[in-house]
Amino acid sequence: MRPRVLIIDDNHELADNLAELLGDEGYEITIAESGERALAAAREQGIDTVLADLRMPGVKGVALAQSLTQLAPGANFLVMTAYASDALLGEALAAGVQAILVKPLDLRALLRRLPRAPATVLLLEDDTTFAEVLTTTLEDRGYVVRLTKTTAEASAAVETSRPDAALFDIYLPDGNGAKLARSLCVGAPFPVLLMTGYDADGAAELVQSLPARASRFLTKPFPTRALLDALRSLVRPPPSPAGAMS
Repeated sequence: MRPRVLIIDDNHELADNLAELLGDEGYEITIAESGERALAAAREQGIDTVLADLRMPGVKGVALAQSLTQLAPGANFLVMTAYASDALLGEALAAGVQAILVKPLDLRALLRRLPRAPATVLLLEDDTTFAEVLTTTLEDRGYVVRLTKTTAEASAAVETSRPDAALFDIYLPDGNGAKLARSLCVGAPFPVLLMTGYDADGAAELVQSLPARASRFLTKPFPTRALLDALRSLVRPPPSPAGAMS
């Protein structure tokens, strides 16, 4: 499950921009324009992080943090402000706020304060049974898997949202996974792990046309360890779920 962030700000443009940026980073976003809507959202769904403006009409971020702490005691509370007195900042910290971020926000500083989003892997595999095995294997290790079975589906998936990494079968009913990877990496670069059980030598030549630092190749059948090691060499591994085996 993706980390859930509740953005609370009556500045619609800022909230929408933050939602888009954090959504691209893999977070699930809810926007609330008021304290009342924020409390309703906290009652209706789980929250991992609250990112709230310190000053809003009708309610202050400090009072809101106190109320939300009761509804989501395990959540991470961050507040945003362009200006606040030392006394107000002290109240915020006393209310359980973990960090105070100055507007305009530094996205990298904000991301360091958020729980890490799991890496998304775009899987392109037409063998249903093998695709299920790969999906289960990766999801058990904390990856988010988006399964596609044709090159057309994979192309559409990339148009919708760029993955952190891709795992493509090479020989598919409607095309070639290596050629697709080469075309996709030109416009929206992301690391690609290619796999095949046929014509390994010819497939290896196709892999050589991809950037060496952003591509790997596995010959089927391959052990789970080889798959995980190859992925780790291409993309930062997600936090391990409780009880997961590496």
